[in-house]
Amino acid sequence: MRHAFLHKNFRELNFEKKAVLISHVLTLIFCWFPWFEASKDYIPTFNYNAFSGPGFLIGTFVFLISLLVVVYFLDRLFESERVKLPMSENSLFFAAGALQILLIVLAWSVLFSVGRDFSESGLRFGIFLTFVSQVAGLVATFLNAQLDRQTQARAFFRAPGNDNQEE
Repeated sequence: MRHAFLHKNFRELNFEKKAVLISHVLTLIFCWFPWFEASKDYIPTFNYNAFSGPGFLIGTFVFLISLLVVVYFLDRLFESERVKLPMSENSLFFAAGALQILLIVLAWSVLFSVGRDFSESGLRFGIFLTFVSQVAGLVATFLNAQLDRQTQARAFFRAPGNDNQEE
């Protein structure tokens, strides 16, 4: 197998990092789902996704932030180590997740206010799925940070002769 190391590297990720990666991949997919649907009296129903309508810039930034995190993970999975971070991984994941949640709430507000111009309008499932995906990623980031702190504390109190021992 030519890319067996990818499978091995993915399996070596802990559950929390896998959850962060999956939440950002899902966000990339959910950006293409309908975020807003509206219709006027004599105009057929139309939809906006993250890349169309009045919130296109916000949706594009949500997409690009998730793309950045996925590219970072791919860099680690391919073992190329081309991306050097000036901060910890957890800081990147937390900043990306928090910023995306803020942007999604802003898009929600923009689309909700645009809906007043139409006879029938509503937010669609794409924006809700994107929001839930990012909340799950943020929770996984928090849990990963707690796991890292626990590992550091155990390493601090481990006896010097027991370096190879796993608990």
